[in-house]
Amino acid sequence: MLLTLGLVILLFWVSRIPHYQAQSLRLLPEHWTSPHHARVSLIVAARDEAAGIAASVRSLLSQDWPNLELIVVDDRSTDGTSEILDDLSTRFPQLQVIHNHELPSGWLGKCWALSLGARKATGDWLVFCDGDVIMQPHTIRSVVTTCETEHLDHLCLAPRMLNQSFWQDAVVASLSFLFYLFQDPRHIFDRNKVHSYMGVGAFNMVRRDLYERVGGHAKLRLEVVDDVFLGMLAKRGGGRSGFFLGQNLASIRWYSSLWQYIRGLEKNSFAGLRFSWWLLGLSIAVQTLIFFLPPFLSLTTTGWTRVPWLLSTFISHGLFIQCCRRHAVDWTRGLTLVPAIMIQFLTFCRSAWIMTRQGGVMWRGTFYPMQELKAAQGILRGPFIPWFHRSH
Repeated sequence: MLLTLGLVILLFWVSRIPHYQAQSLRLLPEHWTSPHHARVSLIVAARDEAAGIAASVRSLLSQDWPNLELIVVDDRSTDGTSEILDDLSTRFPQLQVIHNHELPSGWLGKCWALSLGARKATGDWLVFCDGDVIMQPHTIRSVVTTCETEHLDHLCLAPRMLNQSFWQDAVVASLSFLFYLFQDPRHIFDRNKVHSYMGVGAFNMVRRDLYERVGGHAKLRLEVVDDVFLGMLAKRGGGRSGFFLGQNLASIRWYSSLWQYIRGLEKNSFAGLRFSWWLLGLSIAVQTLIFFLPPFLSLTTTGWTRVPWLLSTFISHGLFIQCCRRHAVDWTRGLTLVPAIMIQFLTFCRSAWIMTRQGGVMWRGTFYPMQELKAAQGILRGPFIPWFHRSH
């Protein structure tokens, strides 16, 4: 029984190896010249980003792309973000600032802010960014050139994550590891594989005509994981998507500590599982089988029974090390697979418990009832993990 189960788990891990290879997780090519000069609109939603908004705006304005506009939507900030943006706009005329003071019923704050920015934008390409992303001067040139040469309609870029500790590095890397585990990144590029999609809040770029054709952020008005589902809409709308690693072109300080990361994912984790307890239960069962049983049974079994469990342990840790290296994270974090996944697992359980207990999501000072979020998600259908995706 244990030998048979061990062989099944081993086959699973062997089948995952191509997901972590170089041809799957590609670094975005850097381009210094380009024959293309399409207009690009950078759109940033900022709420209480006083600590990093000035540096982010300056890096966005330093792009060497000649046909560029920057629109920052100040979404009801109370920490001085508004004043910083107003000061920057007096010194940089290419910066447009929108001050949003009210949130309409039936919208998440970030989605409404990005929608406002998109309405004002005039670009052929729309780039949705977080308020603390830092870009290299040739980032937009490299991204647009890649889109044009590879005939992409949507591109998301995974930036370098500037974490503060060993364990924060490991846990954040394990989130990427989990995503690639159930999805071959190469399939994101395939227009016909609509179940494979991706989006990154730090950098989500889409052709304007495709964005408008699929309904824009109006389709995502109550979607907590809006960045990923913008990628889903792009694929459903017939667009060709691309996902690249971009630690050479952009960076972001996502959370200031591991605890802040755990708290920050209160709003994302359970929402990513579509507020479904059965999906959470299924994910717990799967994680136990593939992550926790192999090292345990490698130590407690003997003979041929031990072999597949030992090999699964070596392969899983080797792939995590590979994932860390692809994301420019020190390879030693890859040795912490079991505790990192355990912390990730507890983060998801904590999110489910808190959101169920309070009946919704508290996000940036605004409470969103779970029933409203569920009703909106029912329109999109499709959980955060595309392996569980259902289309209609």
